[in-house]
Amino acid sequence: MAITEKLLPSEMDIDVRRRHLQIQIALIEIGLQLGFRTWIAHNDKGFQYGEKKVGELEGVIARLSDERVLASYEEARVAANLIDCIWFKNGKLMPAVMEVEQSTGVTSGLTRIKKFQDLGPRLANIRWVIVAADEDREEVIRKANTLQFQSLNTKYFSYSAVEELYSLCKRRKISNKAVNEEFLDCFIEPCLTTLPLN
Repeated sequence: MAITEKLLPSEMDIDVRRRHLQIQIALIEIGLQLGFRTWIAHNDKGFQYGEKKVGELEGVIARLSDERVLASYEEARVAANLIDCIWFKNGKLMPAVMEVEQSTGVTSGLTRIKKFQDLGPRLANIRWVIVAADEDREEVIRKANTLQFQSLNTKYFSYSAVEELYSLCKRRKISNKAVNEEFLDCFIEPCLTTLPLN
């Protein structure tokens, strides 16, 4: 079985074959444990997971227009339609905008989130995140440091870190009352090696 097709370790009880979808479902579950509502790319919501479609899972939002933080940003909502995962909190915050890079490439994901950044609200503390295989770390860091993407101050969330956090959430029943976003940052690596240009 090729690396891109391998199933997650047995401690991850996400029973789907597409690695990209496994990671998205793990991100939904992590978000749920941390008190976040999750947007999943429109084209991924129809995939079956257990008895439900991904778009019907607990914590997954049906429409971006339902999120107050994006209410007056129609172009941003259109740009976000195909972003793999966005976490929302309290109707006012977006803790993370994430692209899962399994097959489309890091540049594609960075371009998608950069467009959303350019069109969306200027909120503090949004994490612009590339979620990718551990062996893709160097490529993520290299491309995140190119001039066109420096304003994102990109973070890298490795598959192994997603798996570890998912496992902690499931086994320890970590809740948003017990964990703040600093805890989340322990699993996400900053990419910039130079200060972003203003």
